[in-house]
Amino acid sequence: MTSKIFRKRMESLFADFERLATNPVGEAAEIRREIEELRARMLELEADIKKSVQRAAARKKPAPVAPPKAEEKQPQPPRRAAPSLYETERVGFAYAGDAVQPLQGPEKEALTPLDGIKVPLTASGQTIGEVQVQPPARRAWTEEEINLLNAVARQASVQIENLRLLNATERARAEAEDATHRFIHENWEAYLDGIRQSERVGYAYDQASVTPFFDLPALDGGIQETVRVMEEQVGLLYLQPNPARPLTDEERAMVASVAKQIAQQVENIRLLADASHARAEAEEATRRLTRESWQAYAQQQDESNLGFAYDSNQVLPLKNVAAPQETNLTHPLIVRGETIGQLAVANWKDVSVEATELVSAIAERVSTHLETLRLAEELEKHAAELQTVAKLSTTASTVLNPDELLQSVVDLTKERFGLYHAHIYLANEAWQTLLLAAGAGEVGRIMVADQHAIPMSMEQSIVARAFRERQAIIINNVNAEPNHLPNPLLPETRSEMVVPMIVGDQVLGVFDVQSQRANRFTEEDANIYTTLTAQVSVALQNARLYAEQSATLAQLRELDRLKSSFLANMSHELRTPLNSILGFADVILEELDGPLTENMNNDLKLIQKNGQHLLHLINDVLDMAKIEAGRMNLNIEHFQLVELLEEVTSLTSSLASERNDALFIEPGSDQTLEISADRTRMRQVMLNLVNNAIKFTERGKISIRVERRGEMAFIAVKDTGIGIPPDNLETVFQEFTQVDTSTTRKAGGTGLGLPISRRLVEMHGGHLWAESTGVPGEGSTFFVELPIEAQIAEPEKAQK
Repeated sequence: MTSKIFRKRMESLFADFERLATNPVGEAAEIRREIEELRARMLELEADIKKSVQRAAARKKPAPVAPPKAEEKQPQPPRRAAPSLYETERVGFAYAGDAVQPLQGPEKEALTPLDGIKVPLTASGQTIGEVQVQPPARRAWTEEEINLLNAVARQASVQIENLRLLNATERARAEAEDATHRFIHENWEAYLDGIRQSERVGYAYDQASVTPFFDLPALDGGIQETVRVMEEQVGLLYLQPNPARPLTDEERAMVASVAKQIAQQVENIRLLADASHARAEAEEATRRLTRESWQAYAQQQDESNLGFAYDSNQVLPLKNVAAPQETNLTHPLIVRGETIGQLAVANWKDVSVEATELVSAIAERVSTHLETLRLAEELEKHAAELQTVAKLSTTASTVLNPDELLQSVVDLTKERFGLYHAHIYLANEAWQTLLLAAGAGEVGRIMVADQHAIPMSMEQSIVARAFRERQAIIINNVNAEPNHLPNPLLPETRSEMVVPMIVGDQVLGVFDVQSQRANRFTEEDANIYTTLTAQVSVALQNARLYAEQSATLAQLRELDRLKSSFLANMSHELRTPLNSILGFADVILEELDGPLTENMNNDLKLIQKNGQHLLHLINDVLDMAKIEAGRMNLNIEHFQLVELLEEVTSLTSSLASERNDALFIEPGSDQTLEISADRTRMRQVMLNLVNNAIKFTERGKISIRVERRGEMAFIAVKDTGIGIPPDNLETVFQEFTQVDTSTTRKAGGTGLGLPISRRLVEMHGGHLWAESTGVPGEGSTFFVELPIEAQIAEPEKAQK
């Protein structure tokens, strides 16, 4: 198949050569002569490749196995190594005249033409070699010859890449075969080591009997065939023929066939032995599990529940029945090959065979039924425990007080799991102690009141050890534990389990549970309690965080209240002298106390202007303080909304004229719309909105639109100013907040006008919001939605 592909590619290559030769630019005869020479050389290379393939196939034939020496281990057949095509040195060939010379060695020894053409050999976009051609001295290169050289280079690159991939495939196949042989060899070595401790296993048949054979046979002209499994030799078949009658070719072929059959059979036997060994290990593991399960079950039961007697009238515990005088028949109770008990028949004379069989059948049924009951009891126990864990987790997640949480957990744990006692220690890193935080029952509360604590470094305490080791510790017999520290308040403790409470990489404390029965706790109990403590730990962490947040929130509320009270008091203290200053400034400006010079008049006007600004600021702070303190009162009255807006535009028209802004009420507004609201506060809101629009608009327009939408009055104040970025539309309604916080901002203000306006609108039962694209020139629009009849909100709701 490879030869056909190679010939097909060669024919395609020479077809390209012929096509190029039909329309030459240079001398056609010389080009055709060079093509014929190249074709002849290619045919020679093809013949060499065929010979190499034949020699490689001949080397693949297995060589005859030499008879091993009697006292030496049989040598392993050599494994074929994958050939290596590319070495670390350069690989190349030079064609000059009629000879091909290999180029290998350092780069300085390679043949390099002086004025030839170099064409790279590429594969997958990477350069893997180079074709160098020295042109004839009698003429220069033509364009067609250069194209021909490029085509040859491309074909050579493809062929080299194919050879490399073929070599990689051969290497991978050789490695896979080597791994298979090694696997077979190791399995057979392990198999023989397990049976004969590396001794040979063999048998001899002499037409009369089969006898074990441990030494290698004396090979003196007989026929031998290797026994191979997956081409790995695992044995040897030797046949000593009759000297009087040589074996024919058919008999020799039969011997080879028998060797193959033996190889398959011994491999099947080995696999069967491995399967039997694995099954025996599985059965042993099952028996061990059954034995351990029944031992743990018996240890957890009362002795009165481990034996019963039936006297044809009733079933009684064995300890309440007198010992039988004579036991006539006994039969073990077996579960999965393990004896878990015994069925005995007493005072029964003349036991027949049928009776024995009946007792055996009854014992088998009883064994199966006992195992079923035990498994059902364990399943029911686990279901109850998981249900308890779920109940405790639900309780823990709903209690937000840490002390109540821990107390409810220990009380429920003791009650639901039927324990003698349960308590929780929490770690105090500052004091390096484990402080008792909650204990079940009256005893637990006494211990908590006494502030019972255990040092973290105490070696005798299993509570401290579980905390240090970060894993559950079980003691199923505290009386046999030399380092156990008994608690005088818990004298009936017989078994104890301590589970650390871990959240992330932090150990919060330990969960300690105790029982009055020895051997009460198992590894399964440890897993269940670990799950429980993990959920309790998370709930405790959440409860602590909630308590901290609640305390922080209370402090913030108190600080906010103190701030509001401070601002209200300071506003009153500041407004009183400021009103006096403004009043006297008005008196002096009216020249009631005498004439003023021009400079004095200008100074007093500045005093009056800045005083008015300061008074406005103080009023805003006082209004915000009143709103937050819930002391802002509204005086509801009935009025026309357009009249209020006309009053607002009249008061702000001078400021709009200074900034060359057009301020107007849209003609389509509802002229007859009347509402019930606090006229003074609504005028304050509209003044804030209009002044804010004028402040951020220069040489633009501010329009006001009023309309009715159902039972709501709708007001829109639209400007063509700089606009508000969309992500700051809610920021402008926060106290003391400016969108432009830089030191070079053009518009001033305290940042209280819009927050106060929103609070006032919300106190009326309405809503205030803003819309803007943030594009300069498109401006912003502030919307006010008010009920026709004001719905006065509670101060707390307005504050919220």
